[in-house]
Amino acid sequence: MSDAATAAPKAGRQMGFNQMMVRGRVEETRRHGNTSYTRVLCPAADEYSRPQTLEIRSKSRLGQKGDTITQLCVVGGYTRKAFRATDKETGETAMVTPVDHTVDAVED
Repeated sequence: MSDAATAAPKAGRQMGFNQMMVRGRVEETRRHGNTSYTRVLCPAADEYSRPQTLEIRSKSRLGQKGDTITQLCVVGGYTRKAFRATDKETGETAMVTPVDHTVDAVED
C-alpha cells in the first residue's frame, strides 16, 4: 500500500458550488477510452452504518487498489427516460424520472 494521494483546492482558492472533497480507499480502477474510473469506498459515518461507495471519473489515474485518496470533485448528473410506476398500496400511477449522479475529479 502506498502513501495517501491528495488533491486539495489550490492555495487561496475555495471550493466552488457543486464541488466536494472525497476521501476513501480505492477499491478498483478501470479505463474506457481516455477516461479513468476509480471506485472509492468511503469511511462509514459510525459503526452501525454502511460505508458509501462512489465512482470518480478522471483523465488520469487517481491511485491503485488499496490506496487511500483525498480528491476534489465536482458533482453533476442527468435525467434518464421517464417511466410510469404504480403504487402497490393505492393503485395510483405516476411518472418517475430517474436521475443519475456523476462525480468528476477536478484536475488542473
